[in-house]
Amino acid sequence: MAATLVGGAFLYASVQTMIDKLTSTEFRDYINNKKLNVSLLKQLQTTLLVLQAVLDDAEEKQINNRAVKQWLDDLKDAIYDAEDLLNQISYESLRCKMESTQYANKTNQVWNFLSSPFRNIYGEINSQMKAMCDSLQLFAQHKDILGLQNKTGKFSRRIPSSSLVNESIMVGRKDDKETIMTMLLSESSTNNNNIGVVAILGMGGVGKTTLAQLIYNDENVQEHFDLKAWTCVSEDFDILRVTKTLLESVTSRAWESNNLEFLRVELQKIVRDKRFLIVLDDLWNDNYNDWDELVTPLIKGSSGSRMIVTTRQEKVAVVAHTFPIHKLEVLSDEESWSLLSKHAFGRENSCSSKCLNLEAIGRKIARKCGGLPIAAKTLGGLLHSKVDTKEWTAVLNSDIWNLPNDNILPALLLSYQYLSSQLKRCFAYCAIFPKNCSLDRKQLVLLWMAEGFLDHSEDGKAMEEVGDECFSELLSRSLLQQLHGDSGGQKFIMHDLVNDLATVVSGKSCYRLELGGETSKNVRYLSYNQEEFDIFKKFKILDKCKCLRSFFPIVSNWDLNFLSRNVVDDFLPTLGMLRVLSLSKYINITMLPDSIGSLVQLRYLDLSRTKIKRLPDTTCNLYYLQTLNLSRCSKITKLPEDVGKLINLRHLDIDLTSITELPKQILELENLQTLTVFVVGKQNVGLSVRDLGRFPKLREKLIIKNLHNIIDVVEACDSNMKNKEHIEELTLQWGHKIDDSVKGKDVLDMLQPSANLKKLRIDLYGGTSFPSWLGDSSFSKLVSLDINNCAYCVTLPPLGQLPSLKDLSVKGMSILETIGPEFYGMEGRGFKSSFQPFPYLETLLFEDMSNWKEWLPLQDDIFPFPRLKTLKLFKCPELRGCLPSHLSSIEEIELRCCDNLLTTPATQHWLSSIKKIYIIGDLNSTQKTQWSLLESDSMCVLQNATIGFCDTVLSMPKMILRSTCLQDLNLYDIPSLTSFPTDGLPNSLQSLRINGCNSLSFLPPDTWSNYTSLVHLSLLNSCDTLTSFSLNGFPKLRNLSIDGCRSLESIFISESSSHHPSTLQSILLYNCDTLRSLPQWMDTLTALESLFLARLPKLELSLCEGAFLPPKLQSFFINFVTIKVPPIIEWGLQRLTALSELSIGGDDDVVHTLLKERMLPISLVSLTIIYLPEMKCIDRNGLRHLSSLEKLEFEICLGLESLEEVVLPSSLKTLIFNHCPRLESLPEDRLPSSLKLLRIDRCPVLEARYENEKGKHWSNIVHIPIIEINGKVTI
Repeated sequence: MAATLVGGAFLYASVQTMIDKLTSTEFRDYINNKKLNVSLLKQLQTTLLVLQAVLDDAEEKQINNRAVKQWLDDLKDAIYDAEDLLNQISYESLRCKMESTQYANKTNQVWNFLSSPFRNIYGEINSQMKAMCDSLQLFAQHKDILGLQNKTGKFSRRIPSSSLVNESIMVGRKDDKETIMTMLLSESSTNNNNIGVVAILGMGGVGKTTLAQLIYNDENVQEHFDLKAWTCVSEDFDILRVTKTLLESVTSRAWESNNLEFLRVELQKIVRDKRFLIVLDDLWNDNYNDWDELVTPLIKGSSGSRMIVTTRQEKVAVVAHTFPIHKLEVLSDEESWSLLSKHAFGRENSCSSKCLNLEAIGRKIARKCGGLPIAAKTLGGLLHSKVDTKEWTAVLNSDIWNLPNDNILPALLLSYQYLSSQLKRCFAYCAIFPKNCSLDRKQLVLLWMAEGFLDHSEDGKAMEEVGDECFSELLSRSLLQQLHGDSGGQKFIMHDLVNDLATVVSGKSCYRLELGGETSKNVRYLSYNQEEFDIFKKFKILDKCKCLRSFFPIVSNWDLNFLSRNVVDDFLPTLGMLRVLSLSKYINITMLPDSIGSLVQLRYLDLSRTKIKRLPDTTCNLYYLQTLNLSRCSKITKLPEDVGKLINLRHLDIDLTSITELPKQILELENLQTLTVFVVGKQNVGLSVRDLGRFPKLREKLIIKNLHNIIDVVEACDSNMKNKEHIEELTLQWGHKIDDSVKGKDVLDMLQPSANLKKLRIDLYGGTSFPSWLGDSSFSKLVSLDINNCAYCVTLPPLGQLPSLKDLSVKGMSILETIGPEFYGMEGRGFKSSFQPFPYLETLLFEDMSNWKEWLPLQDDIFPFPRLKTLKLFKCPELRGCLPSHLSSIEEIELRCCDNLLTTPATQHWLSSIKKIYIIGDLNSTQKTQWSLLESDSMCVLQNATIGFCDTVLSMPKMILRSTCLQDLNLYDIPSLTSFPTDGLPNSLQSLRINGCNSLSFLPPDTWSNYTSLVHLSLLNSCDTLTSFSLNGFPKLRNLSIDGCRSLESIFISESSSHHPSTLQSILLYNCDTLRSLPQWMDTLTALESLFLARLPKLELSLCEGAFLPPKLQSFFINFVTIKVPPIIEWGLQRLTALSELSIGGDDDVVHTLLKERMLPISLVSLTIIYLPEMKCIDRNGLRHLSSLEKLEFEICLGLESLEEVVLPSSLKTLIFNHCPRLESLPEDRLPSSLKLLRIDRCPVLEARYENEKGKHWSNIVHIPIIEINGKVTI
């Protein structure tokens, strides 16, 4: 029954909104002035009041009365339709109000163009009103038949301000935690490639994720593991997404690539020989092959590495576990009560008299939670706002507890039932988000606002404030949870069971395209997963959904997304009720049709990250628009002149656009709360900075550009920046470097922001000094400060006084010569002051400081930077002397083009604590200096070192050699370095990259066996004396890349080490002009998965008897390599059952033979044929047997003329032609139906055949969903 409880659970708020509209003065005046039937509106108001009075009773009775349930279902759709009609009338009223006499003709022309459903035919409105009234009157009559009665609302409509519930509260899991911790921290070996897998098994809501989070963040775990990563897998098992999430988690940065193989290799590099902990939360897939694919990049982690898998399915646990499966049982009744009471009363009030009075009832409620923490938490959150015994008793005796269990927990449904009507609508709307989808707090509030869910009429609060309180309330009731690892406090998630609840209570109103199933014509809110190419066919299922209010893509990780123009031009304009429209990240959106102006109900329009060049003028007819997001639309240069007509616009984001001037009419937008960029115009052109005073409600982020255009300093004062208390991020930007010391300083002084500021950036300031407010300790919330290109300033402000500053960047102060006490805020302070400068600074960057010579130390007993972790100095060529002496928390130092500083003796004791150094010299410097800073004799904990662009380093720096745990070493362009030390490099080394070190002699072969941790080796244009290389010389080497080694002649497998199993997984050999031989028996490289051979002119391969090719090869690239051709059957390509990716070319005869004899393995998924200078055509059936082939590419096939007779595989999805200048035709009548993408680039004859979508042969390929010709995409 729960699955059918979709009725009118949140209809109260919708009905109240309509009643408010009907009784508003503006609405009634419009009705009276037009030929509309006033009596119908009075009848509608009366009917709505009658229905509203019985909604609470209906909501209760629907649980046990299917007739009432059906009545509510049908009423819900009728209410939606009534809302839509009243909103259209309201818009017509607003339109008439907006039209002034002088613009009447113009506006009427626009309105006629927009094909208004009314067209001043008020009889049609009356007809629709009559039908709506009759429909609702029937519902009112049926309420008596159903026995529904007037009932005062039992649900609190108050939205209390509430602090976040502490997610670390755990009850009854101490033993579980200790058991799992023992397995994680034990030194016992496992039989699964160094990885021990702990599987936590339990039903949904039992607390698996919370337990895993508690363990993941435990202090002992933090210290035990080198790396940690967390990813939520979920039911939709996507190995690409999971791999990318793991990689982003361990590197703390975004990875844009969607190449799975590349991501797997990168992940493998990072975890190699490190003891890691990885949590795979909510794993459903029990396919062993998928599991094996997922963990393969991890198998060479250090012994003691662990994985935690949480799952509901025993089969999954059986496949994954290496330790005994840990089954998480439900809580006892006592534990359930303990957890419920903590959430209901708070830990500090758990023994209060209020708690004791309600304990007996509470214990009975806790028993009904079935031992599930998620149920106890949500009910605790519900009861948190209840103080009366009767309210607790009502929860205990609710009929919802008696519903059959059909995947929706009664406790969760009960929590929902006790939400206010407003909160119910907000919560149910969250059903448009898929499971495990990250929810952005600010965005969600704007979406709720656009959909009309936020009632702000009673207390006068801003809608955004009401929305934020709604969010906090859902959070306090555990219906939303903060996303694991989110430090900004803006990303949240719904538990899977809560997401199921949202899906159920939203009924047919919300539809997620990927879930499939029947679509109802009454669908109102649509979401879908954005793909690289979203074709028109994807949306055909929505043809009958003309009442949509939300069209919302869940944005993808793809960099380049394309949406069918048919969707934009033909489908979207038919959705006249649309309130939310997002086209974010579709880069083929360069313009919108004028018909966008017909979507007059639109409140939220997101065009961010598109290539749109301008907004059509009709956009200004969207009078209800509240949010317009144009951020990162780099092609747009201006806003429409009539933007002032958007009188309800509250949020305008134009950050990272090319807009250089704001129209005057923007000053009419008095409700603006977000204006990310304000452009100061020239005198009498554009806006004055004083116009900022017209926007008192601005909040969050503001960038003020072109401050050099200010003529009168008083204008800056009139901007009233100091009173804009809700601005958190501020950028003050002058247009270019200009010496304007007097006016510039006065302007900056007058632009003093509120002390609530958190981030500040100053660009191109022309003054010689900074005003006194910059650096004042009253800015206690400031955490980030950037001072850029203030070229005429001779001193820095007293930034050390900022008590909360964490990140400081100073760039381009080209006159400054000395940094001393004034920087720390020490001037004027007593000698024995207890003040500590920069108490919370973590990252400090100085860049492009061309005349900076001295960094003066402070007196001995004052130590700034106690928390500094990262110090970066770039392009400070004159800086000499010592760096700060006491950096107790320093972990990373990066120096670029600071050669004089590098001559400083290595006397700083903190150098031994550095974990990462990045030192880049200046090869163009005329001064030849020795890098003494790196010559410390002390043992150190350096893990990652990069040194480059220096011609005075004659030997390996001691700091590198003294490291006890060096893992990564990168050497770039050091022509003076000729040899490694006799004792070699630290044996802990895992990765060695050498680039542009031609004179360097490589490590002696007799020492290679000592490097038992080395897994990645890359040589690029280096080690010119290296003539041979043993593939099994380094015992644990996995990835080998050799590019441009001039003298390399031979690569072999040493017989003395051949008894050790090979660990090599990838080999790249490129541009080695003298390389003549590879080992014939490379099939002994049993772990090799990727082999890349190209531009090896003297290499001759013999593929005799298949001995050359490794058996597990998955990816093989071979080009510009001479192949000795034995009988084709001896190649053994067909035996490579794992080979999925092949790129081959450079030899017409070899490719012709392979295709003619159909010798390519059927396992191929991707095939690239590259550089065939002579072959004119390929064998008709050469590709036909490749039943798994999805991608086929022809690249630089200069002689290829025709594929007209070729039979392509039926599995083919992508077909690409790149630089095939003679290619004339495709097998147009035999293109497989599976083909989704055809890409043609630099193929002039073929391009002419289709003549930019106008050629006579275009019709032969137009059925292909995506066609890309020279970068132009037709979709």
